Parts: sequence; C-alpha cells; structure tokens
Amino acid sequence: MNGRPLEWAESFVLTDGDSLWPCIDGIPYLRVGHDELRAEATDAVRAGDVTHALTLLLADRKDASIPAADPAALRETVFTVTEGSATAAGVMAGLGYGGLGTYFLHRWCQPTHLSGLALLEGHAPRYGTLFEVGCGAGHFLRPWLGRSGPAIGSDLVFSHLWLARLFAAPRARLVCFDAAGPFPLADDVVDVSFAHDSFHYFPDKPHAVAELRRVAKDDRVLVGHAHNADAENFSPGDPLTVDGYVEALAPRLCFNDAELTKSALYGIGADPADPEKLYEAAALAFVHGAPVPAEPAGWLTGPRPGDVLRVNPLATPDGPRWPSEAFEREFVEDWLYLRDLTYPGAETVAAALAGEGDRDPLVERLAMRRALLDLPDRWL
Repeated sequence: MNGRPLEWAESFVLTDGDSLWPCIDGIPYLRVGHDELRAEATDAVRAGDVTHALTLLLADRKDASIPAADPAALRETVFTVTEGSATAAGVMAGLGYGGLGTYFLHRWCQPTHLSGLALLEGHAPRYGTLFEVGCGAGHFLRPWLGRSGPAIGSDLVFSHLWLARLFAAPRARLVCFDAAGPFPLADDVVDVSFAHDSFHYFPDKPHAVAELRRVAKDDRVLVGHAHNADAENFSPGDPLTVDGYVEALAPRLCFNDAELTKSALYGIGADPADPEKLYEAAALAFVHGAPVPAEPAGWLTGPRPGDVLRVNPLATPDGPRWPSEAFEREFVEDWLYLRDLTYPGAETVAAALAGEGDRDPLVERLAMRRALLDLPDRWL
C-alpha cells in the first residue's frame, strides 16, 4: 500500500491510486506480500464471479504451516451461508479450522477471554471507539459493540474476519492486514488500541507498538495475555521476557493475566504488580497511556438484563465434557470454575432464555461462572 486513502474503484474493489484491493462483505483485503492472491481475487470480482473471489480469500492461511482448506468444502460452506442455513460451528468445519475451530467455538468461557474483558472493562474508555489488532472471529468486538461504542477489528487471516462479520460482530468495521506492515488507519482515529493473545506473535514488536500508539488518542494501548518467555506456555509465538515487554511497551501498569481472569469471575478489581514480581507469571497484561475514568464493575464482564443466555455447550447433565485433552490441559486444569462447570436445571434454563427483567441470583451466578453464555445467534 502507498499510504493514500482507499476509494472505491468499482463494486467490491478498492484502490489507493496505484493498486486494486478486493473488499468482499465489507472486509478490505490489504495483506501485503500476497500479490498473486490479491490479483486473482480482484480479477474474479471484475469478471463478475464474487463467489469465486470470496473462496480464494477464505482459503488464505496465516502461513504455510497451516494445512490448506478443501476447495469443495469451501464452496459448500459459502453456499450454506448464502442460503442462510450456516452456523459458526459448521463454517469453521468447512474452513478446515481443526483445533483453531475448537478454540474459537469455546472461547467465550476460556480464562484468556475473561482476562481480556476485565482488561477492557478497567482500562478502556467506555463508549469510545475500540481498535483490536488480531481480533480473530470477533469475540471481544461483540461485547464492546453491545455495551460500549464502535469497534474496528483487524486480522491477517480473512476468514477469521468473515466469521466475525457473519456471527459475532456484524456491525464492526473489519480490515485484513498484517501487523508487521503499516496499519491502514489514520492517526488518533480510535480511543484505545487493544491486542489480546496476539502481541507475542508479532515479529516486529517495536513497529506494532508504534502503530498501536499512533492510531490511539492519548497513546492508550492495552496488551493482554502476552506470553512470558521465561514461563511454560501452551501456544507458539515469539514472546518476550517481562523486562522485554516493559522495554517495548513502557507501560503505566502491569498485571498477571490470571489476576484479570479472577477479576472477571468474581466482579472485583485486579491489582497491578511491579514487573519484578511477574517473572514467574505465565502470561502478562499491560496498560500504556492516559488512565480512563472509573466505571462500575461488571459493565463488560458480567451479564446484563436483556441478554438471552444459553447453556454452555461444554456443560452436560453428566458433568463437563471437554472437546480434547489439549483443551483440558490448556484451559481447564488450573481453573476451578471450569472443572466444576454446572449444567443448569430446566427452570434455570427457562429463566435464562427469557432474557428480560431482574434475573434470579442463581442465573446471575451461573452466568458469571460461564455455565450460561451470551452466544451469538447460529453459533452452534
């Protein structure tokens, strides 16, 4: 990209004056270094075959280490979306997500999701515009849009954003680009920049920090669930040590990410920690920039009147059922709220599904413990 504002060249195609960029379902594909794919998708659009262009973009992977999607399954997936019968679970299967699909499908109750909600609730300006880099399928964009203000989400994988558009965050502004390159956003265009469970993957962290600060007013940047290079972690990436993160981010506040999860579970504030007390923490969180006014606890982490809550699909009458041993090791073993996941009774489920008026305290408690979830429509 040349840094100029993008304009419509024709339907489904944007231009910066030099190059053409496909934009399908309102998601500009601005990933650099993929010129052959970009040109092929643009040519398909200009030939009138938008569906083929979409399947080309949906086949794009993070890198060559991810197995290729099956072309026939992709076409069938696009067809089910077009006819209106698709679910998020079915789309992920059709996209060939494998373990990533399991992660996305059940992210709503994972400790790492709760910690991100608590970080936003305590340190992002409510009703402001949120920008999340590495937003995946929109799990944080959904509650922000429903309870706060506008949201912009980015990811380097187009199909992640397509899932967000279809299910989790249809009202978000979404853009596909690589955080290693220039961020296609203007200076000071958002109120807070947010990277959760993604920052440790970025190859050029000083560049990412500079861009996150550039696009946010008052340099407000939140980085959550950043893996600690000195501690054992389950996921890959290129993490830094605690001191490395402090040098890169110059944070105003530092947290043990697990303390933020507890904050979301119990409706209490999380105490920041001195960096030297975090050397053994598995994951970390940081706040950079100006503080924000305090808001009542629970506005983002807890249930709210009017939410239609559904039973967590991992809860069964016979006890919790985990999708894989790897899932259980990574997300469940250290957390009592998941090990003790309770299947609600029929009356509780009926009250949760009603989604109106003051709720039974039991419903509130089950929602805080994630036995009941505010899931998008057609998620399962």
